[in-house]
Amino acid sequence: MKRRGKTLFADDGLLVIDKPVGPTSHDVVAALRRRFKPAKLGHAGTLDPFASGVLLLAFNQATRLVEIWGAGEKVYRGLLAFGRATDTGDHTGQTVAEAPAPDVSREAAEEALRKLLGERMQSPPAYSAAKHQGRPLYSYARAGQEVSKPPRPIKVSAALLHDLRPGFLEFELTCSRGTYVRSLAEDLARDLGSVGHLASLRRLASRPFEASEALGLEQALDLQPAELSERLLEASQALARCGVPAVQVDEDLAWQLRQGRIMGQRELDKLGLEPQPGRAFRILEAAGGLVAVLRWLEPGVGKSGRSYENIRVFPERPRGGVGQQASASAMGAE
Repeated sequence: MKRRGKTLFADDGLLVIDKPVGPTSHDVVAALRRRFKPAKLGHAGTLDPFASGVLLLAFNQATRLVEIWGAGEKVYRGLLAFGRATDTGDHTGQTVAEAPAPDVSREAAEEALRKLLGERMQSPPAYSAAKHQGRPLYSYARAGQEVSKPPRPIKVSAALLHDLRPGFLEFELTCSRGTYVRSLAEDLARDLGSVGHLASLRRLASRPFEASEALGLEQALDLQPAELSERLLEASQALARCGVPAVQVDEDLAWQLRQGRIMGQRELDKLGLEPQPGRAFRILEAAGGLVAVLRWLEPGVGKSGRSYENIRVFPERPRGGVGQQASASAMGAE
C-alpha cells in the first residue's frame, strides 16, 4: 500500500530562539521538527540545559551554512557562586570541593575579570558536548571514564562586572566561539581565593544575532507555518548581517554556477572580486536569490588554478513552500 506523504515545511532561513532553562539544544530542535516537519533542521552553537538565551536554528537549505551562522563572538551573562566546585562546573553537578566564600572588593573582582582578557588555550571540560571518537565527552564522564582533549585557542575580548554581593559575582563576557564559560568562572573563583560554579548562564548574543530579536520556544511552537515563514531570516539576509559580501551575476552565469561550473580568474576580475584568503563571499542572481556561498582559498592551495572553493551551492527554489507534500523517504532526511 502506498504511504501517504507528509506535510513538509520547505522554506529556508534562520530563526533566533530564546532557549529556556531545562531543555537541551537538541530538545529544542526536536520540538520544532515535530511541529513543522522541515526536511532539515539544525542549530549553531550548543547551549547547556542549565543555560538560556540565543540559539540559532537553521531550516532546510540554511543548515548548509551552520559554520558561518555560529562563527561570531558570543556574549554571556553569568552568575558565579563561591564556596562550592562541582564536577560539571554548574549548579547541576556533584560537589567536588568546598572553600569559604571570599570577601571580595569591587576592585579585586574587576582586576580578576581583566585577567581573563586576551587569548589563551582552553581544554574542553569533561562534561561538555565536545566529541571524542564520535561521542560527546559528557558520555564518558558519566560512565566514569577520563578522556582528555587537547586545548584550543580562545579569546575573551570583554569582561565586565555587573554585580557583587556576598557569595556571588555577576559578570558579562564577550568571547570567541568554543569558549567554555564554566571553565573561566572556575578560574575566576580560584583567582579570588576560593572555588565556585556557575549558578546561572545566559547567552545574550551570538553575533550578529541578539536576544532582543529572539522568539521564545513556546511562542515559536504556537506559530502557524505561514507565520514561521515570516519570522525566518532569509539566508542571504542573514549572511549580509554576518558581513559576508555579495556580487550579482546574470541568469546565464547563475545557472552555470548551480550546475557546478567554476569561474576563472578573468571572470572573477570582471565581477570586481578581489581575493581575500579564508573569507567567504556570496553570489546572487539578478533577482537577488542566493546562488552560492564560496570561500577564497589560501595562496597555493587551489587546484588547477582555482582561487576559491564552494561552501554551498543553492538550487533555484521559490519561496513559499509551506504545505508542499513530501514522500516518506524525503521526510527521513536529517
